[in-house]
Amino acid sequence: MRMKSRWNKKAKPQTLEEIAQALGFICWQIAANGVLELENRGFHTETNYHRLQIVGEYLAFLLQITDRLCYGKFDELQRQRFVLSLARKMADTFSENQADLLQTESIQFRQNFISLLNQRAIEYAEFLFSDELPHFDFLRYFGEKMAAVLPGEKSLWISQYFSEHEAQEGIDHLKRAMKGLLERGFVEQPVSTIE
Repeated sequence: MRMKSRWNKKAKPQTLEEIAQALGFICWQIAANGVLELENRGFHTETNYHRLQIVGEYLAFLLQITDRLCYGKFDELQRQRFVLSLARKMADTFSENQADLLQTESIQFRQNFISLLNQRAIEYAEFLFSDELPHFDFLRYFGEKMAAVLPGEKSLWISQYFSEHEAQEGIDHLKRAMKGLLERGFVEQPVSTIE
């Protein structure tokens, strides 16, 4: 999967929030590619709603990985700002795509997705993450969540595929994107201007 994860050399320095927004778009690409890879491996999703459920779980996983990767790179306030901005961008992108794909407008789409992110944050908090890698139980839980979205005879295969293969590929893409987007550092913006 090809993606742009570096700022133009002539671009002005970016704020944490701007970097998080760019990362949010990249996370959407990673999750959407995960659906395509799943279908290329023989498991066909049924509807756009079904595909969005998969993307939603994938985004929740990537948000939790990002939060863990930020630990030690930012102070606590910066980390909170970054992760919150990323979650907002994910929610905006998810709800816009959901409205577009399902051809219906609903302000509830965004709120439902934010509820999913909050619920998964509580659940993933139980699992260990060290040396910039999630432990087995973290990955296994991701696989279980994906299998729950894709029930049926292949659910065990789905769980193993996501926990053993797709998760690592997504993490690798995420790490490269974060490294590229943060390589020039960031500029602070006054707290009073944060929405």
